[in-house]
Amino acid sequence: MEIIGKYFLAMSFMLFFLFIWYMVQKLSRKVATEHPEFGKAREEGGGCGGGGKCNCSSIKNCVNSKVKK
Repeated sequence: MEIIGKYFLAMSFMLFFLFIWYMVQKLSRKVATEHPEFGKAREEGGGCGGGGKCNCSSIKNCVNSKVKK
């Protein structure tokens, strides 16, 4: 029974942190829509420049200054 209790405790923590991450994302989108002067909210992993590589169709469209050179 002790192992099952630890399992459910670990699963509860994972669900709790997933919920917290969801709420942070939701709050950041809300702030971005209410304050357009700060610019568009960027989603993690989206667009160009992730990890020094350009995932765009053209390097000219890249916002990463390292790749654009």
